[in-house]
Amino acid sequence: MNYGNTFESFSEFIKNNINESTDKATSAFEKFAEENKVSSFFCYVYKDGKQLFELSKNANETSVFGLGSVSKSIDKIAILKLVEMGKIKMSDPILQFGFEMQEDGINLVNYLDWDGWGAITIDHLMKHKSGIPDIINDIPDFNFHYGVHGKVKDPDKLMVLRAVSKYPLKFKPGTGDNYSNTNFWLIGKIIEHVMGMSYGEAIKELILKPTGMLNTYWAYDSTNPPGLVESFVLDQKTNNLIQKFPIKPFDAWAIFYSTPKDMKKLADAFLQNTIISEKTRNSFFDSGDNSPGQLGSIHDGFTCFWDAIISQNSNYCFMINVFGPGLSDILLDTATIVRTEVGLKIT
Repeated sequence: MNYGNTFESFSEFIKNNINESTDKATSAFEKFAEENKVSSFFCYVYKDGKQLFELSKNANETSVFGLGSVSKSIDKIAILKLVEMGKIKMSDPILQFGFEMQEDGINLVNYLDWDGWGAITIDHLMKHKSGIPDIINDIPDFNFHYGVHGKVKDPDKLMVLRAVSKYPLKFKPGTGDNYSNTNFWLIGKIIEHVMGMSYGEAIKELILKPTGMLNTYWAYDSTNPPGLVESFVLDQKTNNLIQKFPIKPFDAWAIFYSTPKDMKKLADAFLQNTIISEKTRNSFFDSGDNSPGQLGSIHDGFTCFWDAIISQNSNYCFMINVFGPGLSDILLDTATIVRTEVGLKIT
């Protein structure tokens, strides 16, 4: 089972089981956790913006979990804040943000498709419509040299660009979609370029300080922040625990650790228009395929899902927030926050 299917099953579980009373909701969550070998979770249950109750197992709202690619949701909001500040436009071509690397008039990076890369905009990166191959799954030589088994733990900007640039784009920018971690590595570098500081410091200034997310940590600084929930990796073929893959600096560069309480603060700030305006929010996000939500995993035993649902009238809908373990091919632990629009009937 992969973790995507697990979260789809979890969504169906919510719709089918949390439909009558608080006691039955609690019982349903406990049963789900037991059947899926969930080691820990924390859950807020909301209706119309009001918290009805909390559920948890071996965790509390200040427990720290790895967010994995859910950090991309933070990136999206940070980029939109830079748009509001007038520092960038979504239509800006990305090469202008330090990716045309030259020295003494010589190109240090020779893109196989200069015209294609020249047409890629920030909006394309944000929506995975750039056509750029995924550096983790589509670039075998990158994974060989810099991935889990590679010898280079922290490749620099030039190494990354040279690894990606020699491969063709998967499609003309804007004409298709392909999930690519490269898109958000580039977004992180754009944030650094525009803010004139490290990615971690920039996110702290743009997102963490304004929202009061005081217990959210940049993994590049530390992969073992205080309060981190213990994770483990399960080989589903043998049902045995196996050694966790260590996070290299490159893996950790665009990843954060956070708590349910902090991610709730982010969702509240997003939905209450205090981190970006309602106009900006609605200009980019919707409640369909382009919601702010993100699914992700880290190979040291964490997977995560977070979303903040936008209703038609931009108010809170029915939401569930969960931190807790989920399954992937070899992973069995999670940092999960789920906000899903479901027909709760809680009496």
